[in-house]
Amino acid sequence: MAGEHTLALSLTGGRTKGSPAGTTTVASAPPEQRQASVEVERARRRQMSRLYAELGALLPDLPPRAPRARILEEAIAYVGALRGTVAKLETHRAVERAGRRTAADGGAAVAADEVLAAKKATCFAARLPAARRPGALTRVLEVFRRHGVPVLAATVTSNAGEAAVTVTTGAVAPNVVEGIKADISAEA
Repeated sequence: MAGEHTLALSLTGGRTKGSPAGTTTVASAPPEQRQASVEVERARRRQMSRLYAELGALLPDLPPRAPRARILEEAIAYVGALRGTVAKLETHRAVERAGRRTAADGGAAVAADEVLAAKKATCFAARLPAARRPGALTRVLEVFRRHGVPVLAATVTSNAGEAAVTVTTGAVAPNVVEGIKADISAEA
């Protein structure tokens, strides 16, 4: 028994399939190296769990211990809703700016110079003196149809004989935007 050798378990060559030469697997690594890599992995898992919990806490109406897949689905939906809110707020801001410009000009001209473009949407804002030409809104929407730009949403507000129109479309090329602006000014 004195001449017996302990049986050492290792993989052939100490490498795994696809690993570069000179690297060894965790199973064949010395115990202190194995322990270090286990600790690194454990820290990575803790960090991921903490980040998922933090993301889940930011989402409304999500239970505290929701599965990770649901957290990601809800986060994607929430970001989409926030983008929609941003587009609406930008549209309202454009309408206010157009109203200030029109008031400064004496309110005589139609202003279609407020255009906000995001990656996937473009918002047009115009002030139309409603008493001047009946059917102006219909003519504004017709401009988009002629340019082949589908209208996603249109909002009209009226105040003291003046209408504020905002039209949200899909993304529009800059040269088409200029054509639409010119046509709105001519039509309304």
